[in-house]
Amino acid sequence: MPHAVLKLLENMPMPWESAREVKVLYHVNGCLTLVNEIPRVIEPVFFAQWAMMWTFMRKEKADRRLFKRMRFPPFDDEEPPLSWSENLEDVEPAEPIQMELNEDEDAAVYEWFYDHRPLLDTPHVNGDSYKSWNLTLPQMATLFRLSRPLISDVVDKNYFYLFDRKSFLTGKALNVALPGGPRFEPLYKDIDPNDEDFGEFNAIDRIIFRNPS
Repeated sequence: MPHAVLKLLENMPMPWESAREVKVLYHVNGCLTLVNEIPRVIEPVFFAQWAMMWTFMRKEKADRRLFKRMRFPPFDDEEPPLSWSENLEDVEPAEPIQMELNEDEDAAVYEWFYDHRPLLDTPHVNGDSYKSWNLTLPQMATLFRLSRPLISDVVDKNYFYLFDRKSFLTGKALNVALPGGPRFEPLYKDIDPNDEDFGEFNAIDRIIFRNPS
């Protein structure tokens, strides 16, 4: 996939954003345009945002207001490229999917929860790189409550053995089957070449005629 397309997908607006402005780097000839940004987030904020989306998008999917079925392939091979000025420039972006927050219960995050870069000009983050962040206890408590739809109540790590990469590798190495898990070829096959059945290519009763050249 072209790098320009990857950067475009990487910086596409989230469901709670109707549009997003990004920095763009373009060649003087106009032959190449790249999105010149790396999206950075505060992890608990991003997790809470997607938890709210998960709850709200279930309702939206049932209502079919913002969800539409696509036909594939979306463009025919002989279809000309869309003109930006004719088809896209004057089109208003769709309204974002945002659950309304409670001004009292969610007061700690109410002002900035759906911002593209939350808490950017505050002491809570080191800057636009978001390498370090420091949230207050009310903010973390509110974000944790909003994240409940995606947070599991199970504390036992053994509960997740079917989704644990180490368990898969161990099971494959020991050639054991995980109950309810996937089937896979053993890591070390217990096959002795001397015990194999004779096949089409190694049968001892096969006579080969060779014509001298």
